[in-house]
Amino acid sequence: MSGRHSPAGAPRPERDATDAANSTDGTDVTDVTDQGDARAGRLKKTALWIFLALCVVFIAWVAWGFVQFDQDIDHPREGGFSGWQCDAGKDC
Repeated sequence: MSGRHSPAGAPRPERDATDAANSTDGTDVTDVTDQGDARAGRLKKTALWIFLALCVVFIAWVAWGFVQFDQDIDHPREGGFSGWQCDAGKDC
């Protein structure tokens, strides 16, 4: 064993100069596609971070609701919460 890894896939064929250059304006096609790939990657990364931030906000909102509900259960007469969970005939 030589300690070298084999490539993951078959080798790519060599590209001709006519494949890489746009014949109308002389710009390199790979530069344009690389910019588009970079923009798409940045957009996906931004969308992922926004989604994760929304998940954190939603979890915090649900946790706050549970804390408020627990406080309402402990103190049913405060904050307009009815005494439906009190024993019949007893004043909470």
